[in-house]
Amino acid sequence: MLGVNTADDRKIALEYLKANEVTFPNILDTSDTANRAVSQYETLGMSAVPMTYVINREGKVVDAWYGYEKDRTQRALKKLGL
Repeated sequence: MLGVNTADDRKIALEYLKANEVTFPNILDTSDTANRAVSQYETLGMSAVPMTYVINREGKVVDAWYGYEKDRTQRALKKLGL
């Protein structure tokens, strides 16, 4: 699992991760390049923040959903044997 945050400042992001007991690695990237990638979702009428993808060892997306759902994340990892 890897989280990517393109919207928040460092303090807000760290407070959120701590409050929600998020233990997987996270990247904070508020660069113009990252924000252009997010805006591509928005041009399709979708919200890109937050979006969760579960990718198996072969690089295939095996699940995806909007938001962070701790229980769903744990179920997805269990299905992958992690």
